[in-house]
Amino acid sequence: MLVNKKSTAESSRVDAVYHGLLLRIVRGEMPAGMPLKSTQIARELGVSRTPVVQALQRLAADGIVLLELNKRAVVRPGAEKWLVEIHEMRELLEPHAAALAAELISDGQLARLEALAAAAAPGESVDWAPLAQDFDFALHLTIADASGNFVLAEAIRKCWGFKRLSYAAADEPHEVLDKGYQEHLAILQALRVHDPLTARAAMLLHLRSAARLRPAETIV
Repeated sequence: MLVNKKSTAESSRVDAVYHGLLLRIVRGEMPAGMPLKSTQIARELGVSRTPVVQALQRLAADGIVLLELNKRAVVRPGAEKWLVEIHEMRELLEPHAAALAAELISDGQLARLEALAAAAAPGESVDWAPLAQDFDFALHLTIADASGNFVLAEAIRKCWGFKRLSYAAADEPHEVLDKGYQEHLAILQALRVHDPLTARAAMLLHLRSAARLRPAETIV
């Protein structure tokens, strides 16, 4: 199967512009009501207008910006809280997914998570922080996949499409990453013994803890 390298590169540029604009919005650098002029943004970023227009369309489809009658894009009021509201959605979805996954997760999925957890142990490597983030992603997305509910899994994946942005938006102190790692181990243990009630409770505790320890008012 041939890969269209030009198409892949264009998609990557759109992704980069999309996430770059959203990052500026959640940081408050592009406040509510601010017009987003594609020509100006393209000039600032050193790209053509096409990926900017496509990124703005994606932001509009997600509800982050509004397209006015003249097709001008403006930042939606409250859009700076996007990551916080995504996290609130995760609190509704992921505990239930964890309970389902505790009954359905495979030995292969558990083995992969165990290996990632071992590699990410705090202090085991100078690079443990990014490894802990990799374990974080893998645990939550494996739970989504193992839930057996396709719609639930896709909704969680959609939410997690923004999680890497939160890592870029603010650095998490190592003690916060360490705490999160220990909470991830508790979730993994519940999955290992196929205990849905504990898995649900451990996931909810973890998500609420993350909300309390968020590095900035609009970032979690």
